[in-house]
Amino acid sequence: MEQQEAICLAIANIVRERSKIGQLALPEEILTELTGQNLLKSENSDQKSQFGDALKQAIEKNEDLREISGRDGTPRYYSTQSLSETYARILIQRQENPLLLMAEIVRDISAIYPRPVPLDIFRESPFDLTQEEILDCLKKMAEQGAYQDIAQTITSIGTLFLYSTQHLDSDYASSLAEWLDVGQSNNP
Repeated sequence: MEQQEAICLAIANIVRERSKIGQLALPEEILTELTGQNLLKSENSDQKSQFGDALKQAIEKNEDLREISGRDGTPRYYSTQSLSETYARILIQRQENPLLLMAEIVRDISAIYPRPVPLDIFRESPFDLTQEEILDCLKKMAEQGAYQDIAQTITSIGTLFLYSTQHLDSDYASSLAEWLDVGQSNNP
């Protein structure tokens, strides 16, 4: 039983360490780490069964450990000591469908706050999209009917903002973008 407890502790530590650096832990990655730490000797069926039991036990014993699945059904693990569920969902969506991620963020911010979203936000953490990915998503949004509510406005200094026409009208979105990008910094 001591071996099982050591494996559970190692699983918790692996998940927490991944979470600290803003990443989710996949079961295969955890298994590879455990094998590398010589806690599991090989990847035979007995070891995989032991790993599955230990993973389940680690999640049950540690209140901060959570399982989250994407659309593909693959479980991923994170620690609430370092990541929120929202952040974990963003990480999954970023991997699975950055186009949908961008659209949902724009729609949510347009509805909740209400304000437009500077395009550059998607280059920052937790999104970490490349310029090419962002431009590809913008192109697809313009072509696909499901994203026709995502509109663009450009401020007087050339910053591109996105907003959802379901929640903001174009004049209001443009004035908000101008205020956020230009007016706010010029009015102490």
